Amino acid sequence: MNTMTQRWFEYRHLVTFGDTNSAGSVYFAKYFSWQGECREKLLAQFYPEFVNDLKQGFGMITEFAHQDFFSEAILFDQLLVRLTVTALNRSRIEFEFEFVREQDATLLGRGRQAVIWTNSHHRPCLMPDKLYDATVSYFSIAES
Repeated sequence: MNTMTQRWFEYRHLVTFGDTNSAGSVYFAKYFSWQGECREKLLAQFYPEFVNDLKQGFGMITEFAHQDFFSEAILFDQLLVRLTVTALNRSRIEFEFEFVREQDATLLGRGRQAVIWTNSHHRPCLMPDKLYDATVSYFSIAES
């Protein structure tokens, strides 16, 4: 069993016209894109070898993604996109996301997502030790 602490990986995103409708409101689907972008930025920083794994047929399949909305984001909002790990085993990671408007610290939404590490046959398999160890280390996950 793993014990989780609440450490977050963060990146900043400026809402642009590509994120909004003609009235300047953010499309709800963008939050799912930002979940993926945050997850990929985490991989780029802590496991750049992921690119080589993809070439060998390994990858991640999204098991589920969910998003709750609390307040609207608009054009030129500066967002803080935050990710933490809420569950981890050798083949699956579950994330929680928060989307905060930095100008006024408003929590705009909260999301969840789970990904499964897969082999070249798109079947669940063990994630590489380096990825697992980096996740445990960064998010201060204590194995018991």
